[in-house]
Amino acid sequence: MNALFIPCYNRPEFLWHCLDNLTRCEGIENIHVIFKPDSGYHPDNLRVIEQYTDRLTSYEVRAPLPPVAPLTKQSKNVLDGYKYAATQTDELIYMVEEDVMVSTDFLTYHEAIHTAEPGLFASLSTKNPNRNVTTTEDPEAYYLTTGDYCSLGVCMRATVFNDHIDRHMTGNYYRNPIRYMGETFPTSDLNKSQAEQDGLIRRIQHESQLPLAYPHLPRAFHSGFYGYNRRQYITGTLEKKIQRIAETIYDPANMLAASLSPAYYQDSIPVNLNTPKWKTLRNCPIG
Repeated sequence: MNALFIPCYNRPEFLWHCLDNLTRCEGIENIHVIFKPDSGYHPDNLRVIEQYTDRLTSYEVRAPLPPVAPLTKQSKNVLDGYKYAATQTDELIYMVEEDVMVSTDFLTYHEAIHTAEPGLFASLSTKNPNRNVTTTEDPEAYYLTTGDYCSLGVCMRATVFNDHIDRHMTGNYYRNPIRYMGETFPTSDLNKSQAEQDGLIRRIQHESQLPLAYPHLPRAFHSGFYGYNRRQYITGTLEKKIQRIAETIYDPANMLAASLSPAYYQDSIPVNLNTPKWKTLRNCPIG
């Protein structure tokens, strides 16, 4: 059974929508879902999880581990999620953050990608947020790239985590990630300030020379128009916030109006979560 973990913190209203979409995925009955609340998490996350347990064949809620240092608190929760998930399966590990909304074929798309490309570092499911590329609307098309890792709707083999990422989960990284980036990846083109878990994994991938795979037609989008690094919040009861999220994240015009800047919006454009049917994925290089 493949494993999927969901980091969550203080936005249970996003987690509600994340699970509403995830539990509609083809193949969800074959997934062990691991919830990873971060230390200090909002207790409403547990209320939301309870609403969806009848749609999950296998799940667990992991108690948060104490952070090593405040700067890497979120990174430690995510990396601990990968590490634990790698003990639960020797196959695929999925990571879906609470504000990532996935398509109905999200799971089967990743499985097909890893079957077609057994030597991947990871497969991604959103639009490439690191650079503009010319893609098609073909649901069977994907492309290979490097240096473009992002922490949005990720899937990798457990062996990739064990062989390439696990050894970097040290006190030296957690206590001073910027120094660790400079000392461990001295030739990286990334700014050393990009030192959280996604920046760390992005460097590891580039150094590994194992490719990444992105779909031409995205299978997920980042809906987090407020939260971490985005200083805007909504108030009210959990139910009212769930409704407010529903009115915003699935509508491009509302997402643009809610985003703090056009740059944030470009990485958060809603996509069709009911992907057209496809049979066989094909490597279609980008120009």
